[in-house]
Amino acid sequence: MILAILTGVVIYMVSGMIYYTILGNKWVTNLNITPNQPNYGLLSLVTLMTTIFLYGVLRVTGAESFLDGGLIGGGIGCIVALSYAKDFIFGLGTNSKSALTIYVIAVGYHIIALTTIGIVMMFFI
Repeated sequence: MILAILTGVVIYMVSGMIYYTILGNKWVTNLNITPNQPNYGLLSLVTLMTTIFLYGVLRVTGAESFLDGGLIGGGIGCIVALSYAKDFIFGLGTNSKSALTIYVIAVGYHIIALTTIGIVMMFFI
């Protein structure tokens, strides 16, 4: 269990570094912001909690295959995407000229990362 969760945390963080290294400039440019140094302690805690939650869902649902893990992880990623969509409907981020681009970048990371973590966690379940 602990190895699955720690592996998930590492995958989440490494995939974020890669994803935002590739798309980060577009994100920052579209938001017209200067990014601040994140609170890495809080970021790590939220990442750990998300990974524990995904592991728990995989266990509770009785996931048995890599396909199950990917579908459940991707499904949770889609729930995140819908939550972001609701925020955008209410105006968060729509002041930008590229709100749709910002939305796709933001939710794309979570869908990709959670799907990947769901698949990889199946090695440990």
